[in-house]
Amino acid sequence: MKYNKDDIHFDKISPTAFENLCYDLVVKYGFTDLVWRKGGADDGRDIEANYIFNNSIKPKKTKYFFECKHYTSSGVPPEHLNSKIAWADAGNPDTLVIFTSSYLTNSSRAWLEKLAPQKHYEIICIEGEDLKERLINYPEIIERYFSQNRYEQMLKDIKDYKIKFNVSPSYEFFKELVENIDLTKLDIEDFGFILLNFYTQYQFFETRDDYYGDFDKKVMYRLLDFLKNTITNERLDSFEEYKDNYDELGGSGIFDEMFWIDYEGNFDEMKKLDFQVYVLHLNHKLGQDKWKIGDYLFVIYQDVAFEIFKDEKTEIRIISNFNPDRISELSLDLSDQVTIKYKIYLEYFNTKQPLSGEAKIMYLKHLKMKRVLPVLPFLPAYEDAGANLRTLLENKQDEIMRRQDKKRRKYQKK
Repeated sequence: MKYNKDDIHFDKISPTAFENLCYDLVVKYGFTDLVWRKGGADDGRDIEANYIFNNSIKPKKTKYFFECKHYTSSGVPPEHLNSKIAWADAGNPDTLVIFTSSYLTNSSRAWLEKLAPQKHYEIICIEGEDLKERLINYPEIIERYFSQNRYEQMLKDIKDYKIKFNVSPSYEFFKELVENIDLTKLDIEDFGFILLNFYTQYQFFETRDDYYGDFDKKVMYRLLDFLKNTITNERLDSFEEYKDNYDELGGSGIFDEMFWIDYEGNFDEMKKLDFQVYVLHLNHKLGQDKWKIGDYLFVIYQDVAFEIFKDEKTEIRIISNFNPDRISELSLDLSDQVTIKYKIYLEYFNTKQPLSGEAKIMYLKHLKMKRVLPVLPFLPAYEDAGANLRTLLENKQDEIMRRQDKKRRKYQKK
């Protein structure tokens, strides 16, 4: 999720929640050995922690005290800081950090500025506006303490369930979420999570539709339309290192279905899909310690296409002005025949008739050829496409026979 300072309202959380928020932020900053210390005049909880500075000679451990002051309508006065200064004097930290949800009063600021040179430790104050700026870098903390929108909370919860228990979102969840959530709040990881999980289960959703009758593949169109107008990335850079070193563990979509045209009995089962999803075995040519699992999605929407790849992080690529000839530009290691097959696949749905017997025979011969034919100029009907196929294939076969005859004569001379 994406957040800004306006999403953070310290007055909406309790003093205890504010202390927990500060604790979570300290953890994010890389501090170790965190310990709660309870007591003092305000009966609040303070944090002790260590931070290790690594260097090539000897790591240095430094000691920090953190004081959390939750104020909602006024500044922090000097008298509410006295006990914390005394605590630091006795505990001998290297640094005392004061978190406050509001601000220091002028008298507090002047008092601390006068006091600081007398102390053997550094005093750092992080006030409300500064604290908000810091929290923006950690949206998961903002989600945990300030998410008031039920749909944002729904997404957060299902992502947690997926990670912890491998619970997949239902179709009802996707429909409710995509129709209502503020898309401007989503980041690339959120978009990737929704789309990858939806299309991975697409076939299951279609199957359950026989009973429920409520499945609509257009449920993702609102999200895809948003991406069409916001995504500018035209390369899938994160996939480059795996392009020649991956295998498909499973998947479904266009590429699986369009290869059914090799068998006429499957024509009635084809549904003109507009996506392909894969679970990928990355680095499969390397040792087992280098293996990874990745997720890949290709989806067409209107005149654009998207590629989504996720390993440690998610990346989304847009292909503008997408047409059948551009399918060969995908990041996947695709066969040179993919453009031809894709055009035949689309042509079937345009004409609603399978290949004729002769065209089918010639096409199957084409599939057995070891050399790739140029992309054919498909005509509206398959009969014409079959005639083109036949001519090209016959010419190709004559060329291969001439080459084989030439090699034979050369061998006989030797």
